[in-house]
Amino acid sequence: MRIIKSIWLNGLASKSRLRLYVWLSLATQILIVVTGGAVRLTGSGLGCPTWPMCTDESLTTTPEMGFHGIIEFGNRLLTFVLLIIAILTFAVAIRVHGNIRRLSLPIVGFFSSAIAMVLFLIADHIFVGIAISFPAMTLFGILLVLRVRETKRSGIVVPAFALGLGVIVQAVLGGITVLTGLNSWIVGAHFLVSMFLIAIAAVLVFRALPKPIRPVSPVSRALAWPTVFVSLASILAGIIVTGAGPHAGDLNTPRNGFSIEIWQHFHSYPGYLMLALIAVQLFFQLRLSKRLFGDLPTRVLFILFLVTICQAVVGIIQARLGVPALLVGIHMLGASVLAALVIFQLLFMRQKNNV
Repeated sequence: MRIIKSIWLNGLASKSRLRLYVWLSLATQILIVVTGGAVRLTGSGLGCPTWPMCTDESLTTTPEMGFHGIIEFGNRLLTFVLLIIAILTFAVAIRVHGNIRRLSLPIVGFFSSAIAMVLFLIADHIFVGIAISFPAMTLFGILLVLRVRETKRSGIVVPAFALGLGVIVQAVLGGITVLTGLNSWIVGAHFLVSMFLIAIAAVLVFRALPKPIRPVSPVSRALAWPTVFVSLASILAGIIVTGAGPHAGDLNTPRNGFSIEIWQHFHSYPGYLMLALIAVQLFFQLRLSKRLFGDLPTRVLFILFLVTICQAVVGIIQARLGVPALLVGIHMLGASVLAALVIFQLLFMRQKNNV
């Protein structure tokens, strides 16, 4: 028992692991977007035709299901990796917070409810599990957040908890996606939740790492939130484009009925506006800092500017070539990285400073 406790407290849940776990959280949230894209782009969306089982008789993929079953089931397994990382991140965040006794009841209640829901799902009692366990999880989750916020050390606990909860919600939504036959709107919601989870992971990284306060241009500061809103508009339009495009995840899945040619333009307009906003931010921040890599805010804006240009170029090329699968996958990776960088620019630009 002492050995297990030592491994947990001094190893897995050591406070020194916080930086590792927050970066792993961000990296794996981006990774699962890529693997989820691979599921859709290879036509493997129904490689496991049901959920939470892979088939009516098997929890895992079978040899008869071939390549598509391996791709889809592999993506499902990655969810457990994300959940383990989220739990470890949350455990370390609680240790950093310090007031473990005060938080023990809502933590035990929440995770007990989550385990109960998983057992219900495995037993194929999906709606019973959601109806009973989800309200309990919500109640204990709210209680946990309220108790955490009683102190001034809630900066990493709340997003760490939200990330773990989001992984569970995302898994259920992924199951609904399969059960609805890859409905394009559910697939779009699945992707949108991933973008929010990437944003939460970016907040975790920002709050967990030491950051010297650097001056920020008032113009750059003022444009931080508009950049976020415009990027969200571009993502939403991109979801509609995806639903109209040829990569449904299965040959028999209907599309949303919108014109992909028209919506590709609607998707590009907020993208170009975002690029312009970032360019203006970078210009005024450079006037203040005088050095491109002199401080973190300027560096983040410059990297965001470069990635946005690359994302625009990939988007234009894939539209011209008829949205080939490989370029669509690269575009999804770019969108995931952009989501994190946009949040970083917001957090760095909105830091309190005396400029």
